Amino acid sequence: MSRPLISIITPSLNRAPFIREAIESVLAEDYPAVEHIVRDAASTDGTLEILRSYPHLRVVSEPDAGMYDAINQGLRMASGEILGLLNTDDLYAPGCFEAVADAFQANPQALAVVGGTATFEDRDGTRQFVGHAPPIAPAELWYRLIQGPPVTNAWFFRRAVFDRIATFDTRFRYSADRYFLIRIALDGGVRPLPIPRELYYYRQHSGSFTLTTLDSREAAYGLLRLQILREDIQALEEFLHREDLPVEVRRRMRREHGERCYRLAATALYHRRWGAAGEAIRRGWGRDALWPWIFAEMASRRALKEIRGHE
Repeated sequence: MSRPLISIITPSLNRAPFIREAIESVLAEDYPAVEHIVRDAASTDGTLEILRSYPHLRVVSEPDAGMYDAINQGLRMASGEILGLLNTDDLYAPGCFEAVADAFQANPQALAVVGGTATFEDRDGTRQFVGHAPPIAPAELWYRLIQGPPVTNAWFFRRAVFDRIATFDTRFRYSADRYFLIRIALDGGVRPLPIPRELYYYRQHSGSFTLTTLDSREAAYGLLRLQILREDIQALEEFLHREDLPVEVRRRMRREHGERCYRLAATALYHRRWGAAGEAIRRGWGRDALWPWIFAEMASRRALKEIRGHE
């Protein structure tokens, strides 16, 4: 039986320390029908020299409007029936592509499949796995998309998802992936078929936006965290304005909105960003009259964690 073509899209900007291993993880799949597209944003650190050493890659290097703009451009270039997204600092698990192709071929009605993930760190020349997230089970779909780990890169999609339902909203620099998954679930009825194995390995390091080893109390990451939280809150508010939200979705989004507003307020207060703190309070309380209780609950939980950490 012929195997479906899998197109992998990788957005890139100045990732010379990591990108070679990401490319090699695709090659190591030893899958017979792969197209790997790299949309590079005019890197200047040696990334392009590394990419040129792999003639099988389809590389375009030019300025873009951010990672999700690069992904959308890569999706338009793709020829595959199945599409996946690989970050420059991450890896595919061995056997991932075969498992994905088998799942799609056995379930022709499926628009998406999803597996589990593992998170690793490299410390002192040693690689350690520090966390795991299972595939998204049908019963926990809305929890995982709204509140839990959505494991975006462990999803693989039929191209119809992007052609007929949605692509990534480039207004969001950090939150477009979760926003996209919620949109296709709400507007396209996409329900991913879970594959009971890990498909994707996330690298945790200080240069990652989301899986970072930095603490939000550090000045540089704290200010970045404010931007990420603002985006998260904006995305949730756009969904909460919709009248067609299922009851469970609205309930989970209201709670997550309150928690994100708490995190925005707490981070802003720590860094003495009074305007941002006031904005968080207005948005949290304006959406939910009981928001002060959420603030008190989460602040108490944080204080208890700090006390236990010093024992």
